[in-house]
Amino acid sequence: MTAKEYLSKIQGYKQTVQKYSDRIEELYADASGLKAIVYDKDRVQVSPEERMEKIFIKIEEEAKKYARARIRYERELHKRIDMIGTLDNPQYIKLLTLRYVDGLRWEEIACTMSYSFRHVTRLHGQALAAFTARHKDVLECPKR
Repeated sequence: MTAKEYLSKIQGYKQTVQKYSDRIEELYADASGLKAIVYDKDRVQVSPEERMEKIFIKIEEEAKKYARARIRYERELHKRIDMIGTLDNPQYIKLLTLRYVDGLRWEEIACTMSYSFRHVTRLHGQALAAFTARHKDVLECPKR
């Protein structure tokens, strides 16, 4: 696995947490009745108590998934932040943090660091090389 792939996983964990959060919000909206009427589906009569019970069971299930995803995200985030922090060059630390932890685009990073776009991309390559050199043991696939 490359350093870029390893660090990019943070955003994947973040998206998973957001997915569960959005799903819980949808279920709460459904429970409160703040939902648009759908005319193209057949209506099935269900008692309000049964419907609410099912919705709250789903909310509880999604909340458990959310909690597990959030714990994993936090653990992986702090692990990667600590790994980035071990680099010797403060520019590398700032750039990798802005890109992979904060999720900023290259243009935003260039503005934040007061560098040209091209210099930021060049610096990024150097930072990834430094990260790879420092954390070879984590990035290499285990041998069988």
